[in-house]
Amino acid sequence: MDHFKEIYSGYKHRVYFFVAKYLSEEEDIEEIVQDIFMHVWKYLSKTHSPSEIEALIFKSAKQEVSNFYRKRKMIFVPLESSPESQDEENSEIEKQIQQEDQLKKIESLLEQVPEKSREFFIKNKIQNLSLFTIAQENDISKTAVEKHVNKVLKFLRANLNFFF
Repeated sequence: MDHFKEIYSGYKHRVYFFVAKYLSEEEDIEEIVQDIFMHVWKYLSKTHSPSEIEALIFKSAKQEVSNFYRKRKMIFVPLESSPESQDEENSEIEKQIQQEDQLKKIESLLEQVPEKSREFFIKNKIQNLSLFTIAQENDISKTAVEKHVNKVLKFLRANLNFFF
């Protein structure tokens, strides 16, 4: 049950906005999102990895939107009706989803590193502060800051499927 709650809280907004692209009525959107998560609930025991779960969620979302249109005997036509633009849009959506997932993974991993190392890493890599500036602010050597940042980078590389 806790696993499902985690999945629901992690995906509910993305699924909602995915469905909202194709439907305009709030009631319909909420009903479909509920149906999607009912489907996920049924098949959750058969999926194990996060990528399988995500695939299940968004495959279910596409099916539920299609079923919605089929039940109402409407023709489902995306705003851009050409197949090329639809493929480009799907590709862009997939890229955005992958980027969001990678950011969530990084955030989760950053929670696992020591606070000082995390702080130095964020200041250097995200806020673009120099190692020297961070060292001055914390009254330590530039080399010490560099070691903290490199330790976090090494940890992230070891636990992620992509490289910086």
